[in-house]
Order: sequence, then C-alpha cells, then structure tokens
Amino acid sequence: MQQRYLGDVHDYFKFLFLKYLSLQLNIKIGLNWYLVDPEEISKNEIIKNDGEKRNFLKKPCFSKYDTKIIDEFKSLKEMKNRNIISFTKNSHLKSFIKFYNNFLEYNNRRLWFNEAMAYLKKEKIIFLDPDNGFKEKVNGRKSLKYVLANECQELLMRNKIVIFTQFQSFNKHHLKYLNEIFNNLIKLNIDPIFPIIRNRTAPNTFYITLIPENNKIDITSIYESYANKISDVELIRGF
Repeated sequence: MQQRYLGDVHDYFKFLFLKYLSLQLNIKIGLNWYLVDPEEISKNEIIKNDGEKRNFLKKPCFSKYDTKIIDEFKSLKEMKNRNIISFTKNSHLKSFIKFYNNFLEYNNRRLWFNEAMAYLKKEKIIFLDPDNGFKEKVNGRKSLKYVLANECQELLMRNKIVIFTQFQSFNKHHLKYLNEIFNNLIKLNIDPIFPIIRNRTAPNTFYITLIPENNKIDITSIYESYANKISDVELIRGF
C-alpha cells in the first residue's frame, strides 16, 4: 500500500469488506497496510501515475453500499489530502478497524513485522494489504510489494485468521493465476481456503483467506452474506 492509493476504488471495497466483517462478528479487524514509500522500491515506482481510479465516487451504484465511506473518500481526490495517519485518526472506520500505520522499509522488515504482531496481538482477524499480494519467490526491494510466506505462517501460529489482498495478473486468466498461488501456499504448508472473494474492479482484486487449525469462526457464511449484499463482489469456490 502507498499513500497515493488512499481512497481509490480498491480501498473502497477493502473497507466495505472489513467494516462488514467487524459488524458481523462484533470485533475489530486488524489491518496492516504494508505501507511503503515508493522511493524504497525503485525510481520507476516513484513516477507511476496509478491510484487515480476515483470515478466511482460519482456513481450511485457504488455509493449505495456505504455513504459514510464515500463521503470520507471525497476529500481524498486531492493528492495533498492523502495522509494515512490523518485518515485513520479521523475516519469513522476506526470503530471497526485497528490500523497498523508504520512504514515498511527494506532494511527493517523483521522489526517492522514484530511490531505489527505486537500491536495487533488482540485482534482475531488480520488483513494484510501489500501492493501486489503473495509471491513464492521475490528478491530485492520488489519484495516490499508482497506479503511473505513466513509472515503468514507466524500469524497462523498465533491463531490469527489471515486475509490478504491479491491483485489480478495482467497476463494470466485469474483462475489459473489463483490456482498457482494456492499451490505455492500449500507447498509451503500454508492452507488457503475457499471461497476467494473477487472484487470486480479494474484490475480485479482478490481476498485470500488462511485459517489456523483451531479456528471457530464461521467465515464462509459471512462471505456468502457479504457477496449477496455487494453485487460487484463474487465468490470463487474452486478452480
């Protein structure tokens, strides 16, 4: 996640989902943004002009889902207003989400992740929001755009339900792409579950769920009711 993306269409669907989970379970959801300064990644990352998908703010088909989120996002159309610390301090979403806002840096990832686990230790569900998603092997500073296998494993060992964002691949059919991710996770002794939530945005995003062994929360029924409520969301139940 980068601050320039704050309030875009992907953020909207993320907060719809996390707020719904919180209301259904009557708990706060932990959110680790995987917040990164683009300068930490590369010079090419700095000059990108993505994160400007904000026409949804004018469309009734989107605003009907949650007018409070829409109203808060309107001020974020201006780049100068996209500050995650300020947003999380003032947003009504703080009643539903516990935000971990520290920046991830290449040279302090281990410390950063330990601090995140300590900060979110009371939350039963942790949502991870990297720029791209999960990848089995990634080296160098590009790794800042991904959640790592050992991070998922450590959260599962702490009895956390883990949900992470996965962005659509541009050169593979989404089912083939997700199947590859599932197989890589399983190979690493991480067992993802169905259904996968698919957000029909451009590009699509997917929420992949990892469940600890002694989980007692009925996630599947909540996902079913959520997909029935949001017409731009579908559930992937298998490959």
